[in-house]
Amino acid sequence: MMHVSAVIVALIALILSLSTFLLNFYIFLAIFIFKKIPKKPEMFLIYARFAIDICYALGNSSNLGYFTLRLLFPEAHVKNLSFFIAWPTFNLGSFRVFLVFFMTSDRVFASFFPIYYHKYRSHCPTATILLLMCAYTVFEQYILFVMCDFTIDVPSSCMHLGCTVSKCYFEYWLWFEQHGYFSIGLLSLLVCFRFFVWNFLKKRNNSISRATKIALLDTFILFTFDLLPSFLFSHFPAINFETVGPLSAVCKNAGFVIESVIICKILLGTRSMVAPSSSNKYTPNREPPI
Repeated sequence: MMHVSAVIVALIALILSLSTFLLNFYIFLAIFIFKKIPKKPEMFLIYARFAIDICYALGNSSNLGYFTLRLLFPEAHVKNLSFFIAWPTFNLGSFRVFLVFFMTSDRVFASFFPIYYHKYRSHCPTATILLLMCAYTVFEQYILFVMCDFTIDVPSSCMHLGCTVSKCYFEYWLWFEQHGYFSIGLLSLLVCFRFFVWNFLKKRNNSISRATKIALLDTFILFTFDLLPSFLFSHFPAINFETVGPLSAVCKNAGFVIESVIICKILLGTRSMVAPSSSNKYTPNREPPI
């Protein structure tokens, strides 16, 4: 039987996840319904990320809510329900990794090739990128049910995400996530290097666009509140899911909440200073923010 601390940890993670949902939903409404934030073409991938974060936080809250319910009432078990709640979360998690990767790649292109970016970025519609990511989620079904030969039969003792799917798929998902984070980190370093060269070595004093700020913030949150806690927990075997509950979920969702609050500050706190989006062409005399 888990300690009482597991229930407390699960409730904290649930509250943080619901807070993430509400914050991202508010940002989404502020952009598309209340029109408090002007829409800009270079932000479309980030707008898509807000939508994914809403769905991911909702799915994550369902997982944590069901887990907490089973801790408090062990008899409240529905056969295979944990899989049908958890599986969309896996898919959305993979989708989010891809989305952050493309967001950061977009910022690298804008930073290193600003003229070409402003001239040709529109030739690669955001919808095409989103369709490619949707195609990957279909491929994930093939990996789980065909390559890993998974049959939906979750043990009644299963209490966490890892045991809702086969070990084969879970190991693949961890491999995918780690390599995705590594690629995102590498691309973010390139953006930081480019900004350092422009502002400190060439003394051009270029400003950083909101899209770049959010992309770099995403990377910082991923490494600080996801990868780093996972690395630390792996070196302290006594601190695990069975003894303290979903502590890694607390760290990850705390990162999401902090990120959402900062993004609210970036988007809403500076809206009066942001020039309206336009189709002004790039001119050599004016360098756009990276």
